[in-house]
Amino acid sequence: MKEDFTLDSVVDQKYSNEVLDGSFQYCEVSNSNFFKCSFSDAKFVGLDIDNSLFDMCNLSNMALIDHTYSKLCFKNCNLVGVSFIDSYLTNVEFINCNLRYSNFSGANFSNVMFDNCNLSDSSFVETKWKKLNFSNSCIDNCEFVKTKLDGLDLSKTEFNNLKFDSSKLKGLILNMNQALIVTSLLGIKIKN
Repeated sequence: MKEDFTLDSVVDQKYSNEVLDGSFQYCEVSNSNFFKCSFSDAKFVGLDIDNSLFDMCNLSNMALIDHTYSKLCFKNCNLVGVSFIDSYLTNVEFINCNLRYSNFSGANFSNVMFDNCNLSDSSFVETKWKKLNFSNSCIDNCEFVKTKLDGLDLSKTEFNNLKFDSSKLKGLILNMNQALIVTSLLGIKIKN
């Protein structure tokens, strides 16, 4: 696998139980599948990925900054501390993934789904989104600062604390228990 990533592109490849480490210049990955692969010590200066599957892979602490990712599926992956700063994510699914401490600041989301993921302590600062779905995911202590929340449905998530701009809350969709948590975070006291 390491030799493939020294090329300009990786297309129509299948990798299983492999480790990728080292530093790599720009690489485009397309129509490829990765199963139980580890990328945790890999460093990329430019990485664009489309139409690919990562299943049970370790991508923890990777910097996937300022690039384009489309038609991807991450299933059962370790993405702790991954950074998608200023990246474009289109038609991307994260299913049963650990994304704790991840950074999506400045990212642009279009049709992105987080299903049954742990996103605790992650950052969504100044993100832009269209069709962003959080389903059965933990978003405790996430930051949604300078991010418009109008129309975002968080009713199927769990959290006890969020960081947000009160001016951006209008139109946010919550369940009743979450509404009480957000009310408390705003300093509002409720009496019987």
